[in-house]
Amino acid sequence: MASNKQKLAVSILNFLKASMKEDAENAESLQVAVECIRDVFGVDENDSTLQVSTPLSQIFDKFIGENNTTTTTTTTTTTKLSKEELLNQTYSEIPDELLESFKQFITILEQKGAFANKDSCETVIKATKQKFMESKAGEVKAIAEKLKNEGNAKLNEGKHQEALSCYNKAILYDNTNAIYFANRAATYSALQNFEKSIEDCVEAIKRNPNYGKAYTRMGSAYTSLGKFTEAMEAYNKAIELEPNNETFKASLANAERLAAAANNQAPAMPNIPGMPDLGGLDFGSLLSNPAIRGLANNLMSDPKMKEMMDNGDMASLLNNPDLLKMFGNLGKK
Repeated sequence: MASNKQKLAVSILNFLKASMKEDAENAESLQVAVECIRDVFGVDENDSTLQVSTPLSQIFDKFIGENNTTTTTTTTTTTKLSKEELLNQTYSEIPDELLESFKQFITILEQKGAFANKDSCETVIKATKQKFMESKAGEVKAIAEKLKNEGNAKLNEGKHQEALSCYNKAILYDNTNAIYFANRAATYSALQNFEKSIEDCVEAIKRNPNYGKAYTRMGSAYTSLGKFTEAMEAYNKAIELEPNNETFKASLANAERLAAAANNQAPAMPNIPGMPDLGGLDFGSLLSNPAIRGLANNLMSDPKMKEMMDNGDMASLLNNPDLLKMFGNLGKK
């Protein structure tokens, strides 16, 4: 009884012989292949018991066609979101104050059959959101600004996670405003996520290359990471933009002192009344101490300290009782 393997061999022989008629140039090579298959499998392509009803080429074409169809269907099914999922995702990107208005807009579109074609739902929803937000541009910007102000208040109160949430929403609604990114950068620094702070400073500078405060916040984040060279570059850029800003200059001087200290070449500290002699203090170890960093961050998040920094009042800043107390504790051996 003929085996399936012999039938397959004969099908291949029939395919090769048919190919010889279509490819005269390679006929000789194909003939050699035919003779080899005959000898190996011990078959004769003229044997009627070894013939199959469908040519090998047709079997192959049918298999490929069915396989491609199955693959395409599976991919489409697993990656497409339903209309409800797409809408819920979009609702989360609309300001709360405008959400009901947007939902009413969606309802009208549904009544007109805009979502009848499931394949185009995503495109229709995205276009609808874009048009809606454009039509409400003034209101959206006002909402984003309100969120920024709320974030500022939360940041001053030391409620860093709540501030972060406010800035995240402000950026979601208006990602063109450099201030939102710079303020979120300050929040990330307060949370000691200095890498994210630097990323937001970069985004702020992309939107406003002349924004000096973004460079100083970048410099502060680099300083906290101990990357003093990058910090000094950022501070120098800020000073280029605002050459009369004493706060920027003081920040640069501080980064320079820290860089020198890290290299065990610390210059003498300025003689400030009430401040102890810090000569010989290991600043490299000091800066790696989480408790010291935390104390410094708490001081710098104090609204009064922030006001002194913003006003460039370095004399009052350096004579601040809390700051002197911190240095006094550091000076104790």
